[in-house]
Amino acid sequence: MPVTEVRAALDAILDAHLAVSAAGYVAVDLYDGCFLYDFDARRMRLIDLDEYRPGPFVLDSDRLPGSHRYLSPEELNLGATIDERTTVHALGRTLHHLLDGPSGWRGTAAERAVVDRAGRPDPAQRHATVAVLVRDWRTA
Repeated sequence: MPVTEVRAALDAILDAHLAVSAAGYVAVDLYDGCFLYDFDARRMRLIDLDEYRPGPFVLDSDRLPGSHRYLSPEELNLGATIDERTTVHALGRTLHHLLDGPSGWRGTAAERAVVDRAGRPDPAQRHATVAVLVRDWRTA
């Protein structure tokens, strides 16, 4: 897909998660299988969104469900706090996944910096909220 279409698809995902976070929820099990691109309509569809929980919450099991490619470190640790920074991580992985290709990174250096920050292992080093991630992404 052309990068302009990828960015439009990413905007749909980010806009949906701005609404989710504004409502006080965090994503659980958000990964690439939740996104279906309609090539005829040139539109991203969000599907199979199994779970969002009011956040923050403390993980009361060994791990949350989901793809290891999208899970943050805290989603794999009993007793960890799951909050908006956890959603930021999943969104960062989404941005990376959809803009990285066989020939390498297809975004700008500034976008790459935003993605790298969103995906940091330490939640304290990520964007504090989904809104901050989206702002930084759109500024980049």
